Amino acid sequence: MKNMVKNCAGVAVVLCTALLFSGCSSIARQLSAGKIIYDESLPVEQNALVVFSDTIHVLEYNGIGVEDSWYPKGKYRINKITLPAGETTIQFNLRAYVSQGNYSVSIKADNIELRFNFEAEKEYTVAVYTKSLGLFKNTEYGVAVWGYASQTASPGGADAGKILKSWKLGEF
Repeated sequence: MKNMVKNCAGVAVVLCTALLFSGCSSIARQLSAGKIIYDESLPVEQNALVVFSDTIHVLEYNGIGVEDSWYPKGKYRINKITLPAGETTIQFNLRAYVSQGNYSVSIKADNIELRFNFEAEKEYTVAVYTKSLGLFKNTEYGVAVWGYASQTASPGGADAGKILKSWKLGEF
């Protein structure tokens, strides 16, 4: 009986440690987020806040290379960018792992171009989305723009109603 209690206690310690570190990982990702104001000469009321998830690595903003300034050391990270409002073209690479049931799918796409009209004084999140196509059917995936700034940069299915625009990239 004592051995069983020790084993259960050991398992509990391992699970608690794993949960602690997974929570810390999420917090660390948020703390390491880049906060950039693209054009500091513009008044706040002419800008939009756009949160890019850490699965998106922006290469160009309106034809201007921003990779080096938005991603120090070339690493993917969450970026909270204050951009001038208006019609915007963003070119980016995408790297994501999507879990469905007992398996994970790796999604990789390069040089994706997204066009969107960001409105002044509004907040947005640009991230990967997934959508079930039904029971025993495929899952659709792509990139979406949500109508709010997500704290984690990972809006989920519960926020599907807040998607303003999406671009389907494929199914699995």
